[in-house]
Amino acid sequence: MGVKFRKEILRPVGPTPTRLPVNQAFSLAATHLFWTLPEHIRRFSARATPQVIAQRSGRLDTTLSPLAIWMFGYSFLAGREILLDFGAIKASDHAEDIELVLDCWNRCAAVSRTDGHQDNSEAGWANPYLPREIVRQLSTMLVPVDAEMRWVAEQFLAALESYTFIVNAEAYLGTIDSGPYPLSTNRLLIVRHFFDLTGRWYPWHDRAVEFPSPTCILAFTLDPEAFRTIKLSDRAALLTSPRDYWARIQELALVRLDRTRLEPLPFTDLDRLTRAAKKIEPRILAWFQAQTAYRTTLFCAQPWAVRPAAVVVPSDSCFDWKPAPAALELLSQYARDDTLAARWALERCLAPDRSSAFVPVEG
Repeated sequence: MGVKFRKEILRPVGPTPTRLPVNQAFSLAATHLFWTLPEHIRRFSARATPQVIAQRSGRLDTTLSPLAIWMFGYSFLAGREILLDFGAIKASDHAEDIELVLDCWNRCAAVSRTDGHQDNSEAGWANPYLPREIVRQLSTMLVPVDAEMRWVAEQFLAALESYTFIVNAEAYLGTIDSGPYPLSTNRLLIVRHFFDLTGRWYPWHDRAVEFPSPTCILAFTLDPEAFRTIKLSDRAALLTSPRDYWARIQELALVRLDRTRLEPLPFTDLDRLTRAAKKIEPRILAWFQAQTAYRTTLFCAQPWAVRPAAVVVPSDSCFDWKPAPAALELLSQYARDDTLAARWALERCLAPDRSSAFVPVEG
């Protein structure tokens, strides 16, 4: 896991944080997860198995995404690295909790996929996790595109990427890509799921509640012959070479969920959603700018904390998220120091003289 995590976080995905204290927020959330996930798992295991909860991730009407399951294990271990870096724990501490969390992650990851692997890099950089019936339904909704439609789709993808980034407090947590799903020799289906577009778990939900749809799906096809590589990263992001896949889309379908039923939307809704994203995004940023620096850090930590925790925590509990006291106490050491907040990454997980991001458990 340490080798794969190191490679993954060295690969840039999505926009770069520039306006919010993301280093402090992630460090707070990751240490919170280290202190709280073991107890959440113990309570959860009394009600259901990891296999049961992971089966929910095969649906489009859930926020339990492959990205959330991936983060569940890796964010927990990143939290341990932060605590080791600050001397709050030793490498021999909490071995039983680490075993518990990683066992839960391992079973959830394996069951949530259709191939038995833990992540995309193990499975040839692919994750065709959606059931065949959903793929079939999406494929029947596809329409061929021309140059103008590709341009509109490009504007939509750029606007929604920026919007979901801000809705999640400059965290790339609002979209997942899945596939490729072969439809024919020259048609690979990619499914991009934009979920929780109104930020329903977050205190700034009232600024985003006017977004026209709480979720939407863009399905599109690519010709594999037009690319050297088509990959799905471990963080469920489409990576292609050449990179401009949007200019090579063959067919597309914009879809919304009516409860559990897929419903195609008119092509004109791409422009409508683009305009809504551009209109609402500044409102969310203004909400953050009105907060104190300390409260902004707490708020920005919430997406990083609740997304992976939702694997084993009931959704209702995500609304009232509060950092673990031990994680909050440590925050005072790096709250005003961005370099110190990211030191765990620079001097441990990404240090040039190390091949693995994570320190082994001693003893």
